[in-house]
Formats: sequence, C-alpha cells, structure tokens
Amino acid sequence: MHSHVNALLHCLREITYTPPMPTTQEMEKRPARAWICADGLVHNRRTMSDGFVKPGASSKVEIRRAGDAIAAGTATQRDEEIVQEWRDCHAYVLNTFQNTLRRWIRDEPYVMVQRLKRLRTVRDKLATGRAANVSSMHDLAGCRIIFPDVRALTQFREVFHAGTRSSHEYASSGKYDYLANPKSTGYRGFHDVFKYHVANAPGNAWNGLRVEIQYRTNAQHAWATAVEISDLIDNARVKFDRGTNQDRERLFVLASEYIARNSESMFGAAPDLTDAQVEGELMDLEHRLGVLARLRALSAGAVGVPNNKNLVLMFDNNQLAIEPFKSSKQAMTRRNQIEIDKPDVDVVYIRAEKPNEVANAFRNYFRDARGFLDLLPRF
Repeated sequence: MHSHVNALLHCLREITYTPPMPTTQEMEKRPARAWICADGLVHNRRTMSDGFVKPGASSKVEIRRAGDAIAAGTATQRDEEIVQEWRDCHAYVLNTFQNTLRRWIRDEPYVMVQRLKRLRTVRDKLATGRAANVSSMHDLAGCRIIFPDVRALTQFREVFHAGTRSSHEYASSGKYDYLANPKSTGYRGFHDVFKYHVANAPGNAWNGLRVEIQYRTNAQHAWATAVEISDLIDNARVKFDRGTNQDRERLFVLASEYIARNSESMFGAAPDLTDAQVEGELMDLEHRLGVLARLRALSAGAVGVPNNKNLVLMFDNNQLAIEPFKSSKQAMTRRNQIEIDKPDVDVVYIRAEKPNEVANAFRNYFRDARGFLDLLPRF
C-alpha cells in the first residue's frame, strides 16, 4: 500500500504546474504523449480526436422527448437513434477520465474498465421511473475500478479527490455511498459523479456531460456479478429491485450481508440480524430455491478475449460473442446496430487495456460466479 501512496504523491508533484490545454495544431506537431492540463485531466492526441461524437446534433428538448417516447413504449427508430447519439457523445469524456484514472492507478493491482450504458438498461431505467429523463442521466458513461479490499478503495478515493485539483464539478457529494448506506437489494460500493468542464476548445464542446466512477472491492464485485448472472439464467430482475420474487431477492440480501461481515468486517442491508440468523435464513432459502446451486452448476465461459482495447460483448441465446475493433467509433457503430436489430439482446461496448480486465470486470457475460460462491458457506 505504501507504493500506492508514493505513486499518487508522485502524481501530485508532477501536476504542480498545469500548462494550458494545447491546441489541436500544436498536438499534431508533437509526439504522441499525454498532457495534464488546467482541467486536471489527462489529454492526448487520441482523446482530442475528431473521431468522438460531439453534442449538438439534437437539442436537449429533442433528447428528452426521445427518452419519454422510449419510456412510454412509443419510440420510433429516430427516437432510438437520438438517444444512442446522446449516449455516444459521452465517449470523449469517458475516455478522458479513464486516462486520468490509469495514471493514478499506475502499477497497482487494480482492475479498471470503462463502458457506455447499454440501451436496454437505459430503456429499463426510463420505463420504471428510476431516471426522470435521459438528458440528465448521470451514469450513461462509467469507469469501474475493482480493489482488493475496502482499505485500498477508500484510500485511493480519498487521495484521488485530494489530488486531482480538477475544475470539473463533483456532482454527487457522497450521495452514492453504498458502503455506509447499502442499497435495499444488498448492493455495496461507492459511486462518484463528475460533471465535465474545461475552458478551452476543443474540449469545451463536451462541457456539462457527466461521468460516473464506480469503486468496488473484489467481494462487492463478486456479489454484483452473481446477481446479474442469476438474473440472466432465471429471467429475473433482482438488480433493479422490482419485488417480483421476494424470496429470491431476500437470498441475495442475506448473501451480501454474509459477505460483508465475514469478508470485510462490515454490515450490509440487514444489520439487525445476528450472524446465526443470517446464515440460517440464507440456508433455508437456498434449500427451497436452489439459486446458488444453479450458479455453481455453470462453468466459466470458454471464450477467449481478443487482445484489442475496443470490444463489443453480446450475450444472445445463452451464448457469448466477442467482437474486436480497432477504434471506438467502429465498436460503437456495431453496438448501435445490434441494439436496433436485436433490442432484447444484452450487448455492451467496453474499452480495456488488457484482456484479463475484461474477464474480471464483466464476469456476468462469462457466467463466472465462482468468486461469489467461494465467499459463501456450502450448504
């Protein structure tokens, strides 16, 4: 952990002087390298590329109307395209933040990936009222960092906040602290939301767009992954707290509580229960439902991950397909077409530096719940 702190302090020393953002013409004359500019984030020739979608093709009113149509189930293909375009505008901001986070992480054994929210999930949030309108959704773009334990998570976040000196608005102010206040579903972790803002062109075209940073431990990520896998194989929606199967939802609340207490010396969403009550009720529900047994019966997907940074993952007919692309633009175009052609298919565009980061961060697509099951007793 000392090496982690030293590396972060080294970063702080490096950004004592923050030069102004170079112009596009200046960048073309320089070798491919990174700058930390006055906005506090890392920029390079790739993040400043004209290949990223700029906001402005549709007005905020048009975007809201398209989102409302999706929520009402009356969306046209054009409505879908408008929402896709709005989501894809966030790729520039997302890429800028992930470059910065990777600089802070350096050689630490943390897993980090980035993703733009699936259109299917956007539809679900709008239709269920969990998002008021698509133009103000804070999590269309997200970076996820997975840490070995809570101490590493909290220390990284504290030092990152203290040292970024960023002009970007911190938009969440601890609102999404699911460590201190776990969700009723049992979800635990910490989310930050930042609103992008720079003074200079061309970056200021993306001002006002939000990006969410998710911090999870390995144990918290294992639980969240298991919920998504179980939802897929049982055609359920525990993740979104719909109350359709209260016994099954209760099982995952208890599993989260057991993991929080036994793996992280914390409490979850059921702090009033004794340890014996947690384990006893969990065992009873599993004997009746067999949820953990079904997860245990699955084998990890034997699908190789291509050594490409831009990937589209598609889970269809119980099969995982991975398509690699040279550029983010190609990957997003392919993802958008799949979302229109197959609206019920789980498809996501992700960017990761290493193949193992994909397999670790998106275990739900690989049907790999072993990390979760290893944290629970065998009944």
